[in-house]
Amino acid sequence: YILEEGLKEGLEKGMKQGLEKGKKEGLKEGKKEGLKEGKKEGSMEKAKEIAKKLKQMNMSSSQIEEATGLTKEEIESL
Repeated sequence: YILEEGLKEGLEKGMKQGLEKGKKEGLKEGKKEGLKEGKKEGSMEKAKEIAKKLKQMNMSSSQIEEATGLTKEEIESL
């Protein structure tokens, strides 16, 4: 009986620690992915802002593509 209690307590403790570790790792990974996605979206918005200004300066679509990395379709939609 004592052995069973010890095993039960050890299992519960191990599961609790595993869950806590999993949550921490999940949060860390989620933050990392969120930051990466946010930077990507920010870069895209900045490229679009620049493309708009270049269009206003009558720069060709091919030049804007080269300068910003946007596609022709993305530039035309601005």
